[in-house]
Amino acid sequence: QTAGCARSNSPVASTHLPLATISGRLLSVVGVLAADSMEGREFGTPGGARARAFIADRFAEIGLTPLAPAPGGVPAYVHPFEAPTGVLARLLGRTRQGANVVGFVRGTRRPDRVLVLTAHYDHVGRRGDTIYAGSDDNASGTAALLAVARALVAAPPEHSVLVVATDAEERGMHGARALLDAPPVPRAALALDVNLDMLSRSTSGELWAAGAARWPRLRAVLQGAAAEAPVRLRLGHDDPSRGRAQDWTTQSDHAVFHAAGIPFVYLGVEDHADHHKPGDVAARADTAFYVAAVRTALLVVRRVDARLEQVGR
Repeated sequence: QTAGCARSNSPVASTHLPLATISGRLLSVVGVLAADSMEGREFGTPGGARARAFIADRFAEIGLTPLAPAPGGVPAYVHPFEAPTGVLARLLGRTRQGANVVGFVRGTRRPDRVLVLTAHYDHVGRRGDTIYAGSDDNASGTAALLAVARALVAAPPEHSVLVVATDAEERGMHGARALLDAPPVPRAALALDVNLDMLSRSTSGELWAAGAARWPRLRAVLQGAAAEAPVRLRLGHDDPSRGRAQDWTTQSDHAVFHAAGIPFVYLGVEDHADHHKPGDVAARADTAFYVAAVRTALLVVRRVDARLEQVGR
């Protein structure tokens, strides 16, 4: 609906996200998370645990604040939960342990109001000897989460930001549900969720922002972001009248926030030929598009932060 082009003098789009640095970091993180050693990062598996440990180390390196020490020697960023792996497991009462990775950036003006930034790090694992690497879905969103978090630590936002790499999205958004069931900050403080899921390749060259049709007060801020974005940012994929396939409201972790009455912005691309297939590998990322998409994600977060009293819960 709205498209924009880059503006080199845009302070919000460029601050603390230099092109060369972010490109190298993004591709490095995606390469690690989509490596064969991670075995597709399936919820409740050793590969998922290895991915989680890597992300927690990056949280510490960036300087995110852990909110509370966890029991049993678990690193403070790691927030464990139990969840079933599917319908049969739920009926039989069987669960696996997963964990979200959670960090915090304190706001400078209204630290009591919290913007949540989410991206799921799990994927579908392996089938026999075939590894589903999940580079775009969602190593790309996880790497973007880290990049935006780094920028927020370098230049803190007006409102606090809860940075969450969620687990078990592919199994029913259990990580997001666990977060809202036992939030590490008062639940009433949670004002809005920005969710990053699939950002690194687009056959149309478009990044989509969903949420304004469901939460109309978001439209102006997203249109403003689109006017400055270094990628073609379109608003849509959130209209229930177009059918489930075209309405992404229930398609990722932001659905849990929406159901709880918390507004959301979902940034992602349309499905491509390798979605949930073995071909979703790091080598197929479109570096130029991806970097522009991540810079756009930061731009959206900054704009939402600046108007959180108007657009949040």
